[in-house]
Parts: sequence; C-alpha cells; structure tokens
Amino acid sequence: MTFSEFFKLRRREFGTVRQFAKKNGFDAAYISRLENGITLPPKDQDKLAKIGLALGLKRGTDEWQEFLDLAAIAKCELPSDLHDDERIASVLPAFYRTLRKKELDEDEVQELLDLIKKSGEED
Repeated sequence: MTFSEFFKLRRREFGTVRQFAKKNGFDAAYISRLENGITLPPKDQDKLAKIGLALGLKRGTDEWQEFLDLAAIAKCELPSDLHDDERIASVLPAFYRTLRKKELDEDEVQELLDLIKKSGEED
C-alpha cells in the first residue's frame, strides 16, 4: 500500500475531500493532491502529524507508524527513527546488497541478522 492509498482509505471515513479539508483547516486541493499521489507528504513532522491526527490516527499505534513509514517511503527517505539509529545505518549497505542479490561476506550476514534480532527484541 502506498501513502496516497492509505491516506485516501482513511480520509473516506470522514466524508468527502471538501468535508475533511474544511473540518481540519486544510486546503481541499492539497488534500486531493496528497491522496492522488501528486503531492508528496510534508517533510515537516508537525504538519505530517497534524494530517495523521486528522485521519484519526493515535500516536504510538501500529497505524501511526505505518502512516509515518509510508510517508517516508513516498519521499524516498528512511524513516527518521531508523535514520537516527547508528546501528541500523551501519548495516544498511549490507541490507541493500541483499535486496539487490549481491554477495555478502559471512560477517555482514551475521551483523544483519543480529541487528534484525535485536530490533525485534526491543519492541
């Protein structure tokens, strides 16, 4: 699912684009461009949070995180919580090579697996 698909699905729970925009103080044309993938989600985290809250999302929930992750993907960015984690940043090159099906040495594979295991334990 893309950010625009997620956005549109959630926004429809609140009526039309115009109704949603008017109720939350947004420009209807901007909302339409967001949900049609014409405009990228805002870079400003406060603006993005305002949109998420208007969609009825609650901070700290899985849906909130999905919203933020989809916004980051739409902007071709790494989610900020991952970007700020030096452990994750250090193994991303190995992860990217894995996605591209390049060979990894044994240490890189182990480091990647260890990071995934540690990340799962922290949740």
